[in-house]
Amino acid sequence: MSNQLLVIEDTEVHLSILRKIAAQCGYEATCVTSVEAAAEMLRQRTFDCITLDLSLGERCGADVLLLLNELKSRTPVIFISGAEDGTREEHVRLATVLGLVVYPQFQKPVDLPALRETLKQIATLADCERLVAAVR
Repeated sequence: MSNQLLVIEDTEVHLSILRKIAAQCGYEATCVTSVEAAAEMLRQRTFDCITLDLSLGERCGADVLLLLNELKSRTPVIFISGAEDGTREEHVRLATVLGLVVYPQFQKPVDLPALRETLKQIATLADCERLVAAVR
């Protein structure tokens, strides 16, 4: 079973890149382009990782973070955004205050080797957690 990645991104070129990176790292990517679509997916399924663009049309990534908190999610979140450093740091602080699991953030254009490495680390942890759960 492959790991599940939710990609929340509203730009097609970035969606395409993230799909390819996900496949290279052993993930099945589910891609959504809005906060509403992300909310629908998060209420239906569980994911091993989430990549989150912080600017989603008229909405922002903070709305997704609040939903993850409401759902008591422990899914690792990776911010991938063209937003200014201060905006990304504010979102990291919000996620931390909410008790969410946040991984290193990525500025667009993304450092693809570093993103691959991060996704592989998260996949390895998810695989280990599934093994431990199966043994119990």
